[in-house]
Amino acid sequence: MISAADIRHYASVSKDEAAIHLDTAAAKEAGYDAPIAHGMYIMGLAQSLYMKEHLSYWIQSNTMRFVKPCVQGSAVCFRYNARSNDHIQVTVATDHGEIIAKGAFIVVKGIMDI
Repeated sequence: MISAADIRHYASVSKDEAAIHLDTAAAKEAGYDAPIAHGMYIMGLAQSLYMKEHLSYWIQSNTMRFVKPCVQGSAVCFRYNARSNDHIQVTVATDHGEIIAKGAFIVVKGIMDI
């Protein structure tokens, strides 16, 4: 479930504190029932959940196309499809099956040099 606390935390970290993400009145004025989650928060969540199961990998690059905004309070589901060992497709949908976003990321096995 995407909570107000999740959205506020990402807004603070990313410095994207636009009212549509934090203020219910501003979100409603823009046509949404509640504040919407940041798009990159949804992609980051998709990647972090994948990485919990693949500890020896790191993300090299990503793309994401959003079909519709993710409204605060939405439950989201992530479906992964490995097109190859390193190219992972992800579909993000609500718990009702409504697609929010589609994207892909490239993973590399091994330790990342910093």
